[in-house]
Amino acid sequence: MVLPRIASLLLAFSACSLALTPYTGLPPKLPNREPFGFGSAATGGSTNTSAVYVVNNAVELREAISLPYTKTIYVNGTINGNQLSDGTMATCQTYIDRTGSTGAAIRQFNFTQYVLSLNSTYTSLVSQAISANEPFEGRNATEYKALLGKMNGWRPVIQNTQKAAIQFALKSNTSIIGLNADAALNGITLSLNSVDNIWIRNLKLVSPMDCFPAPETYPNSWNAKYDAVSLVTASNVWVDGCELQDQLSGDYVTPDHLWPGWEVDRFDGLFDVEDGSDKITFSHNIVRNHHKSLLFGGGSKEAERDLGKMRITLWANHFNHSASRNPLMRFGTFEIVANLFSSQNDKPPLFSINNRSVSNAQSGTCSSDLPMDAVHQYHLGIYNQSKVYLSSNTFKQTGCYANDQTKIFTITESTNPALPAQVCIDDMSFRSALNKAKLDLKGILQKTLEYAIGLGKAVEDGVLLKCDGVVRSGLSFPKRFRSNDEVKQYVQKNAGQFTAYRH
Repeated sequence: MVLPRIASLLLAFSACSLALTPYTGLPPKLPNREPFGFGSAATGGSTNTSAVYVVNNAVELREAISLPYTKTIYVNGTINGNQLSDGTMATCQTYIDRTGSTGAAIRQFNFTQYVLSLNSTYTSLVSQAISANEPFEGRNATEYKALLGKMNGWRPVIQNTQKAAIQFALKSNTSIIGLNADAALNGITLSLNSVDNIWIRNLKLVSPMDCFPAPETYPNSWNAKYDAVSLVTASNVWVDGCELQDQLSGDYVTPDHLWPGWEVDRFDGLFDVEDGSDKITFSHNIVRNHHKSLLFGGGSKEAERDLGKMRITLWANHFNHSASRNPLMRFGTFEIVANLFSSQNDKPPLFSINNRSVSNAQSGTCSSDLPMDAVHQYHLGIYNQSKVYLSSNTFKQTGCYANDQTKIFTITESTNPALPAQVCIDDMSFRSALNKAKLDLKGILQKTLEYAIGLGKAVEDGVLLKCDGVVRSGLSFPKRFRSNDEVKQYVQKNAGQFTAYRH
C-alpha cells in the first residue's frame, strides 16, 4: 500500500530522536519590536531556559516543533527541507523512488511523460503508431500508451510523498526565530493548521519547489502544491523581519521548459491564509521575485468560515518584484499600511486614466528576457466581500511602462451589490505616489472597477469606497509617516532579516 510507504518516508526524513537539550546561550539581538495591529495579542512561545532550543537541521527542527508545550526555537544557519536523515539531499527522483514498495509500478512515473499524457496531439500520435503496428519512439506503442494512462493517477500520490518530507507542522504557543543572519528554512512549508499564538521572526522562508505540479492554462499557469507558510484556521500570528522568496539567493527561478512550449512554474504561494484564520500581523518582511505571493481567502467555498474573521495587518513590508497577490483579499478585513511596492512593468496599460496618456505612454527600458509568470500583473486584489483599509503606501516601478497606474488594483468576484467589497483609502497624512508622482487612488480604483465590469467580473456597486465598518476602533501603528520618501526609507532600512547579532 502507498500510505504506509508515506509514513515510513516521513520516518526516514526525521528518523532517530536527537534528544534536544535546552539552549542556554544568548538570544539573537533583534530590533525591539512587539506585535501590533490585528495580531497584537500574539505572545509567542516561552523563553524560559528550559523551553528554548536551537536547531541545525531538518531532523532537529521536526523534533523541536513536535514538543507538546510552549517553546522558542532558534534556527541556526540553513535548514533544508529535502535533507534525509543520513545528511544527503533528496531530489525529485528520490520522492518517486520512495513511493510504494520496491518494484511498484508507480515508480515508473516520469514528469515529462505525465505532461505529454495530457496532450491530445501527442497521445493521438501514439494511437496512430498502435494502429500501424509500429513502435513509438523506440518502444512498444501499446505498452507505452497504457503507461501514459497511469501518469495522471500516480502524480498526486507521489506529490504526497514530497509533502510528507517538506511540510513541518507547528504547534500552538511556538516562536520560531532566526538565530543569525543566514538563518533560513529552505524548501520547507511551515504549516499552521488549527493552531494559536505563533511568532515567526528573522528568517529566510524559501518556498518548496513542487516536483510534480499540474498544468492549468497553456503556456505558464500551473497548480503547484506548497507554500512557504500556510495558515489554515490559525489565530494570533505575528510574522516579522522575514524574507520570503523562491531560492536562497532571492533571485527569480527561471521556469523549466517542456514541449510544446510549457513554462513550468513549480511554486505556489509564499504566505497563504485560509479557512477562518484570524488576528494576524505581517510586518517588516521582504516578499521578492515570486509570482503569486500572498493569498488571503481561498475561494467562495470558504465564505462561511472566513466572514467575521480573516483580520490581517500588513505594515512596512517591501513587495519587491512580486508579480501578483500583494495580497489577494477575500471576505476578511485587511489593513495595508506603509508598504513599499516595487515592480517592473513591461506590458501596456489595461485602460486609460482620466483620458490622459500619462500611464499609457512607453516610459522606460523594457526587459526582453522576463519569463511570462514574472510579468507584473497587479498589487492589490480586491475580491469577494473584502474590507480593505489603505494608507501611506508608496509605489516605484520600472520597465517599458513605468508610469502605468492600471495594475495597482485588480477586481473580480464582485458581482453582488448586496454583498460588496469595501475599500477605505485614507490619504489624510499624504497621498500615495508612483515614482514620486502623487496618485488618485480613489479614481484609479473606480477606473479599475469599470474595467472589471466590462469583463463581467464585477457589477456597479460591487466595490464601495467607504470607511464606515472598515476602520477598527483605536487604529494605530508603531510609526506615523509624513511622506512617501519616509515610507520608502524606513522600509528599505528595516524590512527583512536583521544583520547585527551578539554571536
